[in-house]
Amino acid sequence: MDLGLTNRVAIVTGGNRGIGYAVSSELLREGAYVVVASLDPARNAQAIETLKGKSSARVIGVPTDLNDAAAVDALFKKTLAEFGRLDILINNATNVAQGTSFFQMDETHWDHAFDHKLRGTVRCIRHAVPPMRDRKWGRIVNISGGAAWTPQLGAITTGINNAAVQNLTVALANELGKDGILVNAVVPTAIRTDRHDKNIKDTMAKTGQSEAEVLKPRVAKIPLGRMAAAEEVASVVVFLSSDRASFVNGSAWAVDGGVSARL
Repeated sequence: MDLGLTNRVAIVTGGNRGIGYAVSSELLREGAYVVVASLDPARNAQAIETLKGKSSARVIGVPTDLNDAAAVDALFKKTLAEFGRLDILINNATNVAQGTSFFQMDETHWDHAFDHKLRGTVRCIRHAVPPMRDRKWGRIVNISGGAAWTPQLGAITTGINNAAVQNLTVALANELGKDGILVNAVVPTAIRTDRHDKNIKDTMAKTGQSEAEVLKPRVAKIPLGRMAAAEEVASVVVFLSSDRASFVNGSAWAVDGGVSARL
């Protein structure tokens, strides 16, 4: 199936690891040009070198702190200077949540709460929309998370950010559809990424359990009986970025093996 992504230009935030890396790789495989925007310059450079070996399509890295408005502005200026256009924005980057309980959060915690996800997403979208409007074509895919649907006081900033991103997705879909810009969210849960693998190893070290023992209660909640690879999320993200998703707008696609299945 031709997704119509050849020569499209995409920015992938958080694109040097995990789901973001898998999305970057799949977009390149489909012939898109990719700008990988992530905070860590060394990790960014390493990811770019690996990605260059996977496709003849062009890929560049722009280390970017999404909580720095000037850095985000520079990211989009660099993209337009290099490629002359922007077609796709994948808002994948997130800061690691502090995991502070609601009842332990003070004013400082709340002041920075939305740095976790929402502020960077908003900054990127504000810069992405004008060049997309100019061409009357665009795809914005926001990576949310299952915490939006299963609130927990111990991870409240994560859930609030994810829920806010989904609310923003629908609002922007209603506003931008007339400009040919489609906005959707992907909601991954139970995905094996390097960050999740580190969590598993940390739990093994603390509890003395084997990997199988740590994974057992997690996998037991998944109707498919396994966790997903990042590439399985990337396939959905890339489809939503394509011509083939031409009538999909304002939706939230769960990629979770059925964990959140509901009417």
